[in-house]
Amino acid sequence: MIAWLRRVTPDLFLAAVVALLITLGLNALDRVEQQRIADDLRSASFDGVSFDERFDALERSISRSVFLHVPLLVAGASVATALACRNRRWAWLTSLLAVAPSLLMGGSFFVDLPATGSAVIATYIALSVLSAHSAVALRARLLPAPVRQPH
Repeated sequence: MIAWLRRVTPDLFLAAVVALLITLGLNALDRVEQQRIADDLRSASFDGVSFDERFDALERSISRSVFLHVPLLVAGASVATALACRNRRWAWLTSLLAVAPSLLMGGSFFVDLPATGSAVIATYIALSVLSAHSAVALRARLLPAPVRQPH
């Protein structure tokens, strides 16, 4: 058990650091989107802003976040985690742990629509696993494994 913990701890620490960076990235994206919503509402406020216009601005912001920004963040973080992961065999799982905040955020936008929320989370999981697997395969192709000499 102790030997297993010694092998796994660096990768779990890596996943935790990447998850923290993703959380900071999501907060930064949130601030950018809030500013974009405010700009959209200011530009529409010449004739007065109706409830529908405010709702449309929020809907556009959620769509940009869920379907563009967060998937890019998931893919990038999965690739970075997989490339830095020590255990190539479990790199996909480490990257999946690292992008957990993104999974939670993507699903939280669709709390009232469980099927849509499940589809978004499943898409993020697939994107994370595929990105990590591709990064590990690319790393294996570019950096061959060291040859062990028989004793």
